[in-house]
Amino acid sequence: MMPIALRQTSSRAKTAIFRRMYTTKQDVSFQELRQLIHGVGKSPYTLIDVREPDEVAQGKVPTATNIPLGEVATAFSLSNDQFKSKYGIDKPSPSIETIFYCRSGKRSQSAIDQVEKISPDLVIRNYRGSWLNYSENALSGQSLV
Repeated sequence: MMPIALRQTSSRAKTAIFRRMYTTKQDVSFQELRQLIHGVGKSPYTLIDVREPDEVAQGKVPTATNIPLGEVATAFSLSNDQFKSKYGIDKPSPSIETIFYCRSGKRSQSAIDQVEKISPDLVIRNYRGSWLNYSENALSGQSLV
């Protein structure tokens, strides 16, 4: 049996490794997202809103495609043609960033966790502030640069 102190250290080490795996991709800030949406820098991206349709009906970030969290794993398991037919956009590929958001950032992280298991080669980022942050900042008239 492993001594308690060693078991705790082992658990802490595992937690640190887990956090490092999921924090290597920097979160998207409001400013960066706003620049992407308005074409400043011309970086290709796909923006996915994982909220439920009734939440999206109250407002969404421009250029976002709605794929509710409950559909994310199934959606990213579809073929490219099936994905485009169902969601009206090209299925995300490793050559462009895929950014997820929700209301506050928790569901979008869950979506990222699901998609990384299905498509580990995608470049995926989280807009952690999500809709709450976007709507607050967009209304304040933040500049693009």
